[in-house]
Amino acid sequence: MAQSDLRTYRRRSTTRESGYHVCDEYTGGECIISFSERLAIGNKAYVLSFNRPSATIPALFGKGIGILAFGGYVKPGSDCIAHIKISYSYGSESYSKETARDVELFKNEWKNIGLHDEVEIKTNDTDVKNIKVIVTFESDKEIEYIDFCCFDLDGISKEEFLDDTCAESFYQKTFMHVPYLYYLRTDRSLIDFVDGINPTKGSRIILKSCNRCGRFLPINEDNELKTLSFSLHCKKKAPCTHATFSSYKIMNLDDLSKEDMNGLAIRDGDKLISYYGHQLECKACKKFFVNAPLNPQRNAQQFKEDGLRRRAVEVLVNKLLGRNLVHFEFENKTKKEFSKYIWEKFNKRCFKCGENSKELELSEMALDHTMPLAYLYRLDETATCLCSSHNSQKSDHFPVDYYTESELQRLSKITGLSLETLHSKQINKEVLDLLIKDVVWYFDVFLMEPDYQKVRDGIKTANKINDSLKRVSAGKVDLAEEYKKKTGHYPKSVSIL
Repeated sequence: MAQSDLRTYRRRSTTRESGYHVCDEYTGGECIISFSERLAIGNKAYVLSFNRPSATIPALFGKGIGILAFGGYVKPGSDCIAHIKISYSYGSESYSKETARDVELFKNEWKNIGLHDEVEIKTNDTDVKNIKVIVTFESDKEIEYIDFCCFDLDGISKEEFLDDTCAESFYQKTFMHVPYLYYLRTDRSLIDFVDGINPTKGSRIILKSCNRCGRFLPINEDNELKTLSFSLHCKKKAPCTHATFSSYKIMNLDDLSKEDMNGLAIRDGDKLISYYGHQLECKACKKFFVNAPLNPQRNAQQFKEDGLRRRAVEVLVNKLLGRNLVHFEFENKTKKEFSKYIWEKFNKRCFKCGENSKELELSEMALDHTMPLAYLYRLDETATCLCSSHNSQKSDHFPVDYYTESELQRLSKITGLSLETLHSKQINKEVLDLLIKDVVWYFDVFLMEPDYQKVRDGIKTANKINDSLKRVSAGKVDLAEEYKKKTGHYPKSVSIL
């Protein structure tokens, strides 16, 4: 397949279509096995300059602004920090913008990076000139090499961004979705932008199709849990058994050598098999054309239900342990505010953003359980300070599935949790044992609370709470069967199939 066939970022003119197959060319079940471009470094610092003489930028979101964007994916041979600065001229003026925070990159791990700047324009489109993006990589040790993939530098020109349909979604947690949010090309070479370099063949990377925009974007072959451009389909119920989401036809199989395929994850003939499976649409299309249209259809009660279910698990864990909420316990014990204690413990910074990131306001901090609440771990003094975006990203991940090894070591020192605990991926056995012991109380008293017995949109809240516990305790215990052993019948507080 010629790479030029992948220039699909402006292909589709309609939005908010439903169904598995929205793009005419691809279903989300295809992939290309590609290779990055590698630059040998050999220094502790390296500066890379991307240059473009000019770019045409249309007015977006119906408000007279254009957006100049840069981004791609990098994989360094050593831990390092990346800082990005973009500059350009428009008319008689010069403009520049830098990343608000340094981007932490980790040895042999892919990371998406990027930056954009808004250009105020008064016509339908405009030309910006002398565009330069400087990416500075710095480390306390020699950087052996850096691999690059899918980089582009251009104005955002996606048709669906011309009016205000996607404006609100675009500005929500934008930095989490760079660079795939820009809908730039993914087939360019570094030599299109960088002078005087001679890149060599780097590490392998899998590019999967999106069934909405038709782009081929990276998935993380080395660690699927650390996603790049597509969300996982069966994170909690892996391996994914849905062929639609986990089986990808290798489009360029005939062009690959045995060496190219060496060490490749599971294959089935001409198909690559993903352990967790991925959504059919990329994260950008999911954000703009799936979640954004669906969220307004969810009423306030449904959003309340999500929070109610999570709070119910928090209350359940504390009741089983005979504890109060940590905020009350901590204040009674120390006469200090718990949230402020965690905030100061992490030097008022998001742990994932890194030690060099800007300080958070106390009100901006999100308290993360560190070990996930979904697996019955209580919020306590081992909590982690995160920004809201990284808290959303971490969600119910175990630390080992979200943080790098060096981050885990640093997190262990700050929280006091052992590395063994941070590496583990098991449900909280202490709480699970207590739940089994008090299973009759759980079904007959706890889940019989009026709020949990309410039926909304045809589903009882108690069923949602119990189903969340069934997922994480699968293979360990069947709570309904434990209840039946003690009472001779199934519980009435939930629906048992």
